[in-house]
Amino acid sequence: MTPPYSHADQPHDDEEPLDFLSNIGEDVSAAQQALFVHPELAGWLERTPGLGREIPWTIVSFTDETGRRVSGLVVAGHFTNGTWDLTTEFVLFTGRARYSGTFLTVDGTTVNARQRGSVPGVGPRRPDCITLLKELQAASMAWAARPALRAHWAVFAAAHGCQAMPDTFVELRFQDKCYRGLIIDGTLNSTGSWDMEQCVELLLPTGRTVELLADQADSVTFLTGGAQYDLKRFG
Repeated sequence: MTPPYSHADQPHDDEEPLDFLSNIGEDVSAAQQALFVHPELAGWLERTPGLGREIPWTIVSFTDETGRRVSGLVVAGHFTNGTWDLTTEFVLFTGRARYSGTFLTVDGTTVNARQRGSVPGVGPRRPDCITLLKELQAASMAWAARPALRAHWAVFAAAHGCQAMPDTFVELRFQDKCYRGLIIDGTLNSTGSWDMEQCVELLLPTGRTVELLADQADSVTFLTGGAQYDLKRFG
């Protein structure tokens, strides 16, 4: 699918008032505000499905043939080895906050484009169900192979009326980091569910354990766990 192009607005000129934004995070945020309400957004996310996830939000600028400096958020192009290749064709979204902007195709061979900065995405997209089941199985097998973890869970389960083995598989995202694993320790709330405002310990599919401050996560998703299944919390 080739997303439609809009030519209603001129490319964002860095001499506009919004250029006084104090840091790259604010610059990206202003571009996102315009992008997320743009009617062509869905087409571009379909073309670049990793945008804002494993692909960071990146502001790029260049000087056009009239001498005007143009900047925008990269929404399409060649993303390799963790960065956009600005020597090939790429697409900038030039909107900022109240400026609706346009999607501008840039020939990187004819301009000297440079990256002004980037903000990490929220991490890789969630794998398909088969992959998740394999990860859950790997984490469960890792738990079964470690007597110390089994002994600790036996005490915890007896005290709190839990199942004989951990059965809550969750995903926590922190900017560009993503953790999926079984909850093997933490705090239960008054309903007997895991309190995700507290610290939790996860057993990852690799067999490694990590303690995470769940209330600091950008998002929390219960991938298994009875009534909590697929329950999400953002921020």
